[in-house]
Amino acid sequence: MTELIFLGTGAITPERPGEHTAMLIKHGPHRILLDAGPAVMMQLDRVGVSPEQITHIYFSHHHGDHILGSPMFMFYPRLRYLMAARPTIDAWLELVEAVYPRYLLKVADDFAFLLLEEGKTEPVPAADDISITQVQTQHVSELPAFATRFDFAATDAAPGFSIVYSGDTTPTEAVAGLARGADLLIHEATAAETLGQSSWGVHTTAREAGGIAAEAGVNALALVHRMPGDPDIWRREAGERFTGPIFAPLAGDRLKLPLSDIQPLPR
Repeated sequence: MTELIFLGTGAITPERPGEHTAMLIKHGPHRILLDAGPAVMMQLDRVGVSPEQITHIYFSHHHGDHILGSPMFMFYPRLRYLMAARPTIDAWLELVEAVYPRYLLKVADDFAFLLLEEGKTEPVPAADDISITQVQTQHVSELPAFATRFDFAATDAAPGFSIVYSGDTTPTEAVAGLARGADLLIHEATAAETLGQSSWGVHTTAREAGGIAAEAGVNALALVHRMPGDPDIWRREAGERFTGPIFAPLAGDRLKLPLSDIQPLPR
């Protein structure tokens, strides 16, 4: 069984401090972290996962609410794979050197890097039953951001399935194309138009995320990176354009994958 845990689902100013968007995929022996904002250690502790258990970390881009907690993993030794585009990995190396000068040299054997290339599908290191594909999105011009797709191979016990995580982006055909036919699209939905919130021209609204999900023909949609507000508002707005199951998860919510039977999120 594979489990997706929403460690946090808030935007840069979340409803509760420390709930910036981050997720954890538990798949067999693998623990794959999707983004690692400032409070990632507390987020993991809240769901009973220790830093030593994290086998892979994926970065969508290097804004602080997605990467600032990651240097702390240097102090929890184990072989760990970092997966991101080259500009993001370069920024990560600069970050760890700035906050802990020369320390990475002492723990270099604990880190291996998978530099993701645009549109190229390749196996996740040490997890040959998972493949990863990344495309660039449209976020802020000064900083490249990316969406990624994880495809999980079928086994005797379960069918194959796919998860797409948009990272931060405006509505873009790149994400719709990447997510074509996916089982679950996790899309940023920073703003709710009903509440008069703005996506500042660099993010996506709930209604727009619903449109991307409909265009991609995904089975289900999860709305993350949300500003403060009632999650039901996000669900209703996305539902104006997408008729499938829509989740607006809170920190600690979990989904069992594949979504053969859509489960309500626990509260």
